[in-house]
Amino acid sequence: MHSMPAVTLSPNGKWLACQSMDNQILIFGAQNRFRLNKKKIFKGHMVAGYACQVDFSPDMSYVISGDGNGKLNIWDWKTTKLYSRFKAHDKVCIGAVWHPHETSKVITCGWDGLIKLWD
Repeated sequence: MHSMPAVTLSPNGKWLACQSMDNQILIFGAQNRFRLNKKKIFKGHMVAGYACQVDFSPDMSYVISGDGNGKLNIWDWKTTKLYSRFKAHDKVCIGAVWHPHETSKVITCGWDGLIKLWD
């Protein structure tokens, strides 16, 4: 298992999403023991060497993360398949969070010095 420099708790408090340095987001149960959920692994992005933030949508339908190529990646929570990916920043997209009240909006920040709001 690789180091996991970015971790976030799901809105329902049941899951921890952990950004692993081997280009995966691993999901652990957050109740009782921290047990790896082997059926929920999100792949397809490049984060090795970067502590890219990971977040859940408020309704738990999606998981998002930036990556080392400046892209924002959106996965379907139920299927773990990549739902969408697009270029968000010219350099590393280090931060990505879902807007807590306007659930169609995501905020990203990158090493290009920009903070962006996506709808």
